[in-house]
Amino acid sequence: MNNQNLLKTCSRFLKERWKDSSTFLVSNRKPILNYKICLVLFLHFQLTTILAESKKNIQPPEGDGITIIVEKGQTLSIISKTYLDDPRKWKELLKSNQIDNPNLIIPGMKLWIPKSLGKKPLADLQRFTGTTEVLKISQKQNDWAKATNGEGLYAKDEVRTLKESEAQFVFLSGSRFEITENSHVIMERGKTDTEPDELFLRQGRIRSLIPKTKSPNQKMFLLKTESAESVVKGTDFLTEVDGNGNTTLSCYEGAVSVTAEKVTVQVNAGFATYVEKGKAPLKPFSVPNPPIPENK
Repeated sequence: MNNQNLLKTCSRFLKERWKDSSTFLVSNRKPILNYKICLVLFLHFQLTTILAESKKNIQPPEGDGITIIVEKGQTLSIISKTYLDDPRKWKELLKSNQIDNPNLIIPGMKLWIPKSLGKKPLADLQRFTGTTEVLKISQKQNDWAKATNGEGLYAKDEVRTLKESEAQFVFLSGSRFEITENSHVIMERGKTDTEPDELFLRQGRIRSLIPKTKSPNQKMFLLKTESAESVVKGTDFLTEVDGNGNTTLSCYEGAVSVTAEKVTVQVNAGFATYVEKGKAPLKPFSVPNPPIPENK
């Protein structure tokens, strides 16, 4: 008897037995044993079928995209939220992979994320000089790779410049950033749709040029370091993190609010502040005029 016939026989037996539950449960112990055997076989072959289907190699359609491996604990909603920015897009994800049954998604299997369906990048790397590298955490890459002009940068992606190198990238909001040599930044998406995207400066120096906001109360951008957090209310400022995690912020235009250890200072144009790791920001002090950035 093949699997299909066995499943049909077990299913028919279960239906007949459930019709007379009193006889099935009380008067006859042998049918109970037969029922248990059929139930175990039924579940076994159902599970075997699901596992066999899920192990089939998915042939990605032609076009750009990335292939991911489903991890333990991931659901379709989690995968859709992570790679598509919307947990409700899981049906579109299944359709792209030609999968009809959502129960076939198990850890270890491959899923293809088409570029047309995937989320939009936070920023684009516009230009760089020297040795600039990108770590694509968004694509589960563990090794640094050479940067490419115009490539998209997503949440959790990292960019670093080595000696005598510089890089410039632009967020979709129009904010422009320039990092100098030996710098390392990490892209961060706002925790909610109403909160701004963020940059984390791990080390080095970054020049930030933020478009002027229409509302004086709107948070246009957040720049974080190991020792401070800057809420941008202006348009042009420089942030530097030394080898000990201490932060220096110089504001050239507009104003920036700098917070550390629950203390906030406002740094206006022409002033700077210094934040030692684990301490509050210093009172703002005057700074010389900044150099004019390219393309301003």
